[in-house]
Amino acid sequence: MKFNLTVLSPIHIGNGNQISNWSYSYDERNKKIKIYNFEEVVKSLKDNVQRLINLTSLIERHPLEKSLGEVISSYGITVKPLYQIEFKGDIKRKNGNEYKPIYEFIKESGKVYIPGSEIKGAIRTALFYKILKDKFLESPAIKNKFLEDYKECVNVSNYRDERERKANIKKNFSNFIKRWESIAFRAGFSKVFDREFKQEDAKKDILKLLLVSDSDLKDPQECLEVQDIKSLGVSRGFRELHELLKVGTKFTIDLEVSFKEEYKELLPETYGYLDLELKKIKEACSEFANAILNEDIHYIENIKNTNIKNTNEINDKEKESILNKLKKRRELVEKGFFVLRLGKHQGFLSTTINLLVKELAPEVYSEVYPNLVNKGYKDKPNKSRKITYDNEFMGWCVLIKAE
Repeated sequence: MKFNLTVLSPIHIGNGNQISNWSYSYDERNKKIKIYNFEEVVKSLKDNVQRLINLTSLIERHPLEKSLGEVISSYGITVKPLYQIEFKGDIKRKNGNEYKPIYEFIKESGKVYIPGSEIKGAIRTALFYKILKDKFLESPAIKNKFLEDYKECVNVSNYRDERERKANIKKNFSNFIKRWESIAFRAGFSKVFDREFKQEDAKKDILKLLLVSDSDLKDPQECLEVQDIKSLGVSRGFRELHELLKVGTKFTIDLEVSFKEEYKELLPETYGYLDLELKKIKEACSEFANAILNEDIHYIENIKNTNIKNTNEINDKEKESILNKLKKRRELVEKGFFVLRLGKHQGFLSTTINLLVKELAPEVYSEVYPNLVNKGYKDKPNKSRKITYDNEFMGWCVLIKAE
């Protein structure tokens, strides 16, 4: 089944790499940034040994204070950039001396795309939320067991200091999530009260029935921009540059469920969420998106900004703009559109498990929350959000079935 995917807010899907200041040139006047292959720049100087020596020396003496753009300008280098895109933010850190790296968007042979695994992962997260929520409405005993396991994650002992305590809590939550994921997708809820059960074989995962292709490929100049990402609600927060998909960019993907009757004997009862027409998947994604959007709207509505001291915070006009965009996305969900959130800064614990616990048992969340955050934030629920330089919440897209 073919779908058209449209970007509703900037999206970053990283490849694990950062573009250094020795691979870009910034045009401050036109707010454009050119990305280069540094090896090609070096090759262009192969016949001028002295300039190569000078370049090496410059990098060694000023690894962050200088950039490739300055070298290209002073040396008159004519190497063609890989691409040039719009830039929004600050090219240097707050101290004004050091250039910032740019988190690179994933590419294949220099072309931008959305991996099918990213879309499938977003659907998996939404299904996890929906499957658990539905089951908890059906079985209070299973719901209570989930909440008990959740609370148990913060009960740690035999630690040397606060850092080790937090590390142990993080490990406990990781194991907790793996166990409940395995119950929801592989083993079924009959395993909930089995103390010996930890994880089921991945071969029995119901998501193996869901097939999602990579998207089509696009030129970076057509669909990317660079923006600063900032943190709201923290006293000090670094702004980090990211390559982002621009709002309005369109991709095409294939998405379908491959199901045979004999699978019923091999899979847990939750396989029923993967219907051939994708109606239940769409319903799960819509319900999850609505919960996240309501949470983000509540967060922005309750920001107090009468005396802004942190440059990362927003003023009343920006606040109104953010709320309008979030509410428009919520309207899409309410109208029945297939809305997903992809990419970086979508914490699994905070946007799935904690969100579910807050809905089920706010008092349990309030009890556990202080153990999940750093000192100084224990009385600040929902302490932070990541937004772009343009004051956009990241990651939102809509899938519409192709005609």
